[in-house]
Amino acid sequence: MYLKVILICSCIVQLTAAVLSFRLIRITGRRGAWMFLAAGVSVMAVRRVISLFDLFYRDIEDISSLPWPLFETVGFVSSVLILIGIMMVAPIFHSVRATEREKAKETMRRLDDVVELIDDAIVAVDIGGRITHWNMSAEYIYGYAKGEIVSSSILNLFTKSGEVQEILYEISSGAHIKNYETVHLRRDGRHINVSLTGTPISDAKSGAVAGVSFIVRDITQRVNLIESLRKSLEEKTLLLQEVHHRVKNNMQIISSLIYLQSAQISDGSIIGIFTEMQNRINSMALIHEKLYQTKDLSRIDFRDYVHTLAENIRSSYTQRDYALTIDIDIVNVLLNIETAIPCGLIINELISNSLKYAFVDGKANAVVSISLHRAEDSSLELCVRDNGFGIPAGFDINNTKTLGLKLVKTLVEHQLGGALELICKRAAGTEFKIKFHELVYNQRV
Repeated sequence: MYLKVILICSCIVQLTAAVLSFRLIRITGRRGAWMFLAAGVSVMAVRRVISLFDLFYRDIEDISSLPWPLFETVGFVSSVLILIGIMMVAPIFHSVRATEREKAKETMRRLDDVVELIDDAIVAVDIGGRITHWNMSAEYIYGYAKGEIVSSSILNLFTKSGEVQEILYEISSGAHIKNYETVHLRRDGRHINVSLTGTPISDAKSGAVAGVSFIVRDITQRVNLIESLRKSLEEKTLLLQEVHHRVKNNMQIISSLIYLQSAQISDGSIIGIFTEMQNRINSMALIHEKLYQTKDLSRIDFRDYVHTLAENIRSSYTQRDYALTIDIDIVNVLLNIETAIPCGLIINELISNSLKYAFVDGKANAVVSISLHRAEDSSLELCVRDNGFGIPAGFDINNTKTLGLKLVKTLVEHQLGGALELICKRAAGTEFKIKFHELVYNQRV
């Protein structure tokens, strides 16, 4: 029985050596692995010697009953097997543990290299605000060497009093701070804009917050670029406002010259022509006035524009002896200058036309209605109607001889690319309905 136990143990030792030796191929190299395989073969040879004596099949109750030479052989073989097992297994496990420790150290070295070489500053502080870690990027960003800043207070980096305490208190409560922008102070006294990300560091044993890890990114260049772009945009905005203001002033000068010239004319029909010319110039000048008065230099509130335009036209026809109501139905319609100018000229002509012809004999409840709405397909529908006497029978707008309606037709069809519809009900008023799409700005330079 004792011999069977020895032989079974030898099998286990041999199997262990075989398995672990393959593990050693990856750890110690092939040379060490072959050494342990050779030891395993030696065990197998000892087993073979025992089997040659046919001891495995003998029913021996007590090893002392063996002949003295065999007793000594069994004792020797047992000692050899135990020593071989210890010699084979112990170095293997020692090599495995040593290799694993070396791998762990190598991993830590690589992580340290990553932390040191990353572009962002990595700064670790304890819960009291004393700096415990300072990487190479932190040296570059702040100008402090690692030896002179570690163990000092992080307060030296902040420009706002009380800011550090607030951040540390918030993070000590388990919170994370992401992309917090503030201003820090370099060693040379220069202020830099930074973006902070703070993460709590927990104690391995207690789990309590023991410190804070900061990732600091220098965003000074980005902040300066944004500020430069903002100033440039403000300058361009002021320039565009000045351009619109000057255009409006030039048109007003032209309108004033026409007015002065008309003051020397006594013919009423010619004065009317000059008045219409003034109104057309004023309608365009008003567009530029509204543009430089608004924050958005590309679009204007068309309701506000039409209201001012209608009042200006009404005041130019002060000789009318009837009360006129101008009803405006325009809600939340913003138009660019490309579309607003032709629309303004069209409204100017149609209102002037109503004031000149629709209420010739006076009317107690004279009304001119203007509406502009955007349809579901993004098209626009402009309607200008009055409740006057209507257009005479047989009138053909395609063959009209009046300059105003010719101008309207040209603006609608050729500039807006829309369709003009005339709805005339004798003694019940006239309505002009125009459908078009907002024009897209065409790059000219």
